[in-house]
Amino acid sequence: MAEIREARMEDLEALSHIAYATGFFGESARRFFPDFTLFTDLWVRPYLSAVGYGNFLALQGGVPVGYILGTAHLRAYQRHMLGSVPWLLGRALQGRYPYLGSSLAYLLRMARYPTPHAPIDLYPAQLHINLLPQARGAGLGQALLNAHLEALRGRGVRGVQLSTTRENQAAMRLYERTGFRVYCEAKSPLWQPWLGREAVHVVMVKEI
Repeated sequence: MAEIREARMEDLEALSHIAYATGFFGESARRFFPDFTLFTDLWVRPYLSAVGYGNFLALQGGVPVGYILGTAHLRAYQRHMLGSVPWLLGRALQGRYPYLGSSLAYLLRMARYPTPHAPIDLYPAQLHINLLPQARGAGLGQALLNAHLEALRGRGVRGVQLSTTRENQAAMRLYERTGFRVYCEAKSPLWQPWLGREAVHVVMVKEI
């Protein structure tokens, strides 16, 4: 039996395992980012802080199988990430990231080939959604998106954006069914060392 409920900080471990298991185009992020703990601290934990909003967890039979994480204020999220740098460096010095060296290649390429954004004034919210393979095709992605968008409407947010790639056609069809449209897209060499080719990054937006 499926259930959608609000995601909380105590769900961090479950959320992180789902994110890591699906972080490389639906497969494990280990291929490009060996440090699971740093992956969590960069791309999951921040959404569970005060700058996150509209976070929901999907469960099947009580087992977490997917999530949607987001922020209603992308600029506040960006400021939060910059402010977290000393904390992240401190954890690195404490040895909390044992595979940091092996993960630097992606971080350096991410800095060199940043993902574009739509105008933040028009689309101040941002979201990320992931489902484990066994949970796909059961309508959970649509349920998560609906819950997130309803939360944004209740807060009076004017628009939301997300970033994906043309590699993920199933996700793009879900977004388009929900009223998202392509704002811009461009080839990026970011993933070439692991994917073997350039990927087409796509920014999608929706007015709320």
